[in-house]
Amino acid sequence: MRYQLARILCAALPLLGGLASAAERGHSESIAVVVGAESGIADVTMDTLRELYLRRRRVWPDGSRVIPVNLPADSETRKTFSKLVLGRLPQDLSGYWNRLYFDGIQPPVVLRTPEAVCAYLAVEPKAIGYMRRDEVDRAACRILLVLGE
Repeated sequence: MRYQLARILCAALPLLGGLASAAERGHSESIAVVVGAESGIADVTMDTLRELYLRRRRVWPDGSRVIPVNLPADSETRKTFSKLVLGRLPQDLSGYWNRLYFDGIQPPVVLRTPEAVCAYLAVEPKAIGYMRRDEVDRAACRILLVLGE
């Protein structure tokens, strides 16, 4: 029992350190989880976010298809998002996506910039994305959740 608890604590320490350092960096380093301004999606929890981005859940409560949107794997914002939400870095998920690919499940869409994410969310009401809080185009997007505060 002690061994299992120690393993859990050791596994959680890097994640907890990431939370503390994100909070210490301040408001502009916070990551906003966003949807389009006209989206009917009202809220999202960390658990739901994890399920959406790992494609374990692929529909919203109303039955419509979820479209999670990622930034590129080398983006610092994506690395932070992945650590906070998924508990691992983007490159650590390649084996996971390879297994799902053979079941016909595609990873989230990747867009190159926060501006592209905002533009996409503005026209796709079932999509969800993220970016640094200070990059959110509030005319196009609505913040559902802020990570790292």
